[in-house]
Amino acid sequence: MMMLEGTGVTMNFGGLVAVDHADFKVGQGEIVGLIGPNGAGKTTLFNLISGAQTPQEGTIRFKGEDITDLRPDQICRMGLARTFQTSKIFSEMTAFENVRLALIYGNPHRSFKFKEAEREVNQLMAQAGMLSDRNKAVKELSLASQRRLEIVRALATDAELLLLDEVMAGLTPSELTQSMELVMRLRDRGITVFMIEHVMQAIMEVCDRIIVFHFGQKIAEGPPDEVAGDPRVKAIYLGE
Repeated sequence: MMMLEGTGVTMNFGGLVAVDHADFKVGQGEIVGLIGPNGAGKTTLFNLISGAQTPQEGTIRFKGEDITDLRPDQICRMGLARTFQTSKIFSEMTAFENVRLALIYGNPHRSFKFKEAEREVNQLMAQAGMLSDRNKAVKELSLASQRRLEIVRALATDAELLLLDEVMAGLTPSELTQSMELVMRLRDRGITVFMIEHVMQAIMEVCDRIIVFHFGQKIAEGPPDEVAGDPRVKAIYLGE
């Protein structure tokens, strides 16, 4: 099943073409990486997919349904959630409160009793290795824990596809390993992942397929080893 599909997706900012007639596909159960130099249009593409911005041209479909003109909350409640390059979690709340809010807001068809919500939040946090951080204020968490909390909060909306925007940047080697393992566990649970990442170790080790952007255009796509050997990628992205 094709979870996410874009055709001719285009976004301009004045004279700057941020995303230029991009075609892309993400199949169910895949981990797909999106790489490219800074300013290549990667985050803009995620903004278009998640509804934060509306493309000027093209169509975006999620599970076969056109989501091109939908609001972010509508898209989220369909099962597509995202994290952000700069964390958007509520810093004055505890980690538990952040996830509980996402659980209740992201599942409007359900009516939660307090104990039921608490149990589900605890389960989600435990699966991500965050249960010990349950009662900590967000501002007390490490960078790695804040990034992991964003993922847990997205999962609380009952997401089937996650857009992860640089969740591994700036982590220590041990934190990086833990984050990579978490992403692979998500896939094992049947969750599809589309991830922007500059940490090449993560891209090469966890992704089934890589899409390379440059000046808003897709210049390469394929398995990690194949893309890493592409002369255009070496010249443009790796500087060779």
